[in-house]
Amino acid sequence: MIGADNQQATRQSAGESSETICRTPHLNGELARFVALLFTDGCVSPKGKSWRIYFVNKSVNLIDLFRECAIASFAISYDRVHIRSIKNTNKMFAAVINSKEIGNYLVERFGTFRTLRFSNGSLPNTRLPVKSLIEERGVQDFLRTAFSCDGGVSLYPASRNGKRWLIRTVFLSCAHPKLRSDYMLLLDSLGITARNVSGDNKIKIEDEINITRFREKVGFIEETMITDHSRYWRGYEKQNVLNLILASYSHPKTIFDLPQFRRDDDIVQPA
Repeated sequence: MIGADNQQATRQSAGESSETICRTPHLNGELARFVALLFTDGCVSPKGKSWRIYFVNKSVNLIDLFRECAIASFAISYDRVHIRSIKNTNKMFAAVINSKEIGNYLVERFGTFRTLRFSNGSLPNTRLPVKSLIEERGVQDFLRTAFSCDGGVSLYPASRNGKRWLIRTVFLSCAHPKLRSDYMLLLDSLGITARNVSGDNKIKIEDEINITRFREKVGFIEETMITDHSRYWRGYEKQNVLNLILASYSHPKTIFDLPQFRRDDDIVQPA
């Protein structure tokens, strides 16, 4: 088990070469990013007497970030993080670390990283390290990474009775109600007001003031792309569309006239 701050431990478990591991003492910078990756598209699961630390994503830049943060947080070698493509998927990649010491440290400090319900319908006892992130100034790094993985942007026109307007939203998808509450606390600590929309399993930021604050204090990791789930913005960088949302408050007509919306002049906003 990894001990006190800056204490070193040597891996001796089966299937692992002997290597000194140092852990980052504070939950800021690389460690905050690393933990956010695990809470969104990652997991820490038992592997015999050891642990498998796992992250899956389509964005190569986020896969690379996982490796960079692991190296910086635990002083492991570059080749300890194994990266591979996943067969029979649409260009998904996995980054994997097998480590008893790192796994022990993560589950002892942060608990479970599981966010989905168990087969019996119960929720895992998962929580974000809100207090530590706020006290150790890791909130911005954590949220930027979390929103880059499980968050996104919506920008599209709506109309009703001849009136048109724009839907502008920055959102984070999260099915676990406790985690949504924790995310709300982290956003609030930065002065960002959002809505916890349980019906959609999302946190939504929907007005100019708070979207501006989000861009200034959080934003998205560069080169993180919008996925195919988006009807209008697939293949665009999340940060670029965020910038476009804010520009649209001054020049909404430029958005209405975009070619991807011309076929949807009859879009109706539900009541």
